Amino acid sequence: MIQPLKTKRLMQAKPQLREALLGLLWRQWAALGVAGATKADAEWCVDPEALVLITTTQGRADPRLFNEMLDWLWVHGESVNVQRLKNIQKAVGLGDRRVLGAIAAWLSQRSTLSKWKPLAARSEPVAKTESLFISKDGTPQPSFGQADPIFLKHGFHRGPIKRRELSHAPNPLLPATLLWKLRALFGVQARAEILLWLLTHESGQAADIARGTFYFPRTVDETLKELAASGMVKSARAGREKRYWLKSGEWSFLQTWNRPDGFPRWIDWARFFTVQERIGAVLSNRQLSPMLQASELRRVFDELHPVLTAGGLLPAFAASRNDTGLAFTDALLEDLSAFALRATA
Repeated sequence: MIQPLKTKRLMQAKPQLREALLGLLWRQWAALGVAGATKADAEWCVDPEALVLITTTQGRADPRLFNEMLDWLWVHGESVNVQRLKNIQKAVGLGDRRVLGAIAAWLSQRSTLSKWKPLAARSEPVAKTESLFISKDGTPQPSFGQADPIFLKHGFHRGPIKRRELSHAPNPLLPATLLWKLRALFGVQARAEILLWLLTHESGQAADIARGTFYFPRTVDETLKELAASGMVKSARAGREKRYWLKSGEWSFLQTWNRPDGFPRWIDWARFFTVQERIGAVLSNRQLSPMLQASELRRVFDELHPVLTAGGLLPAFAASRNDTGLAFTDALLEDLSAFALRATA
């Protein structure tokens, strides 16, 4: 069992944080149907696009997780919204574009996954090749056997990809897969994410929903008007803006689980993973002294303030906001670890 961070030793902090994050990623992928000895039940919704993007970086420290993701995408990649994936990456910079390009090129070998092909285009020539997989301390892992030609073309050396073919479709009866269920009902489009947002919030304006779902405001506004015309989504003007909501009782047919409080929790995973990724990048810089690292962490944290605010994540970092110096580093890492631990409990 992972313990919350208590130590002030930075050498121990990063492995503990990464372990907590990898545990969370395994649980989310298991909820989607990836093979693994991890419980798949949860009280929050999985965001497939955010999960793919964070695995392009953090999954490099866990080859099994990375390969199981590839296995799942080969079968279920049509259910991933590639445009939304691009929107998330553009908005918050989550994930590694080069790794995503290699994944997209590999998936594009399947004719039914041709929508991934635009992501496979390389913006610049590959200058040098690096190992795809890294150890948990950040050092490259050696690759054995013949290199996979597609990943090699994108600048990454890894062994041949051998699918285990153990992935299965998500269980639509679980609360964690509510978005999957909505996409099955309404298509892989903005309508599914907008309904998920409404089901997990009291009410909101089009701008709130666009920010939370990573769709263009105009797309969200037009979709909300169509949904309101059905009578199943309510609207009322509040000043110059309209607020939208729905009556959860009218959508109770979606609740195929035993939960006394109705629909699962909404967590802005794309923004939370972005915070994890940015903090992890600072911790990976071995050239910084503890004091310089604390200063850089404070700078990055302040820079991420709009991301935390937009994602409703700021309350989870109350401890770190009131600390300074090395105490800030310890408090920030404890906040991040505690958040991941709560999600995997």
